[in-house]
Amino acid sequence: MADLPTSSSCARLVAACLGLFALTGCDKAEPTSYQIPKEERSVQMPMPGTTTPPASAAAQAGPPKGNMQILPGMAEAAQAAGGLSYSVPAGWTELPASGLRKATLQVTDENGSGELTVLVFPGDVGGTLANINRWRGQIQLAPVTEAELATISSPYPISKHGGLYVQLNGGAQSILGGLLPFHDSTWFFKFIGDSATVLANETQFKAFLDSVVLEDHAH
Repeated sequence: MADLPTSSSCARLVAACLGLFALTGCDKAEPTSYQIPKEERSVQMPMPGTTTPPASAAAQAGPPKGNMQILPGMAEAAQAAGGLSYSVPAGWTELPASGLRKATLQVTDENGSGELTVLVFPGDVGGTLANINRWRGQIQLAPVTEAELATISSPYPISKHGGLYVQLNGGAQSILGGLLPFHDSTWFFKFIGDSATVLANETQFKAFLDSVVLEDHAH
């Protein structure tokens, strides 16, 4: 006949069961919370003056101040405007014409050097005031108003037509010029260079303008 369990054995059995239950309960996963670090967002701002404009903006900016924008068709219009004849002042050097330049002459003396260019463009290229202010910008002079034009320009015949004589006295450089509207085009005669050289050669420049004869296909 089998022995019945004693009270101490029962107590040990109960304790073992409780221990097993406790171990089983510990295997149940408890919810776990995680703290996600805050995302760092830093934007690198360009330093003042270092921003590079997009290509499209640069393309719309136009030519630098003081320069005339060469538009499509201008070269063909310059060719169609015809040629000219003139006399080269004594001591001046004539260079070959090229591109939009109908003539190029240079002079050098003890004071420096100067260059005379002759160009022709269709239409009025913005008008007399805009063209003179463009020249002024090339020698670091401030723009003038319409009312001030008479102080720096005067009527002057070129190739027996009504032109305009311009004198722009700058600092290091100066410009003597002639403008002539002629058959839907405008001719530009610009003598630019070291101020002392340009001003010392004003008589020669006027003699050049007096010798100019433009081809006139309209008559």
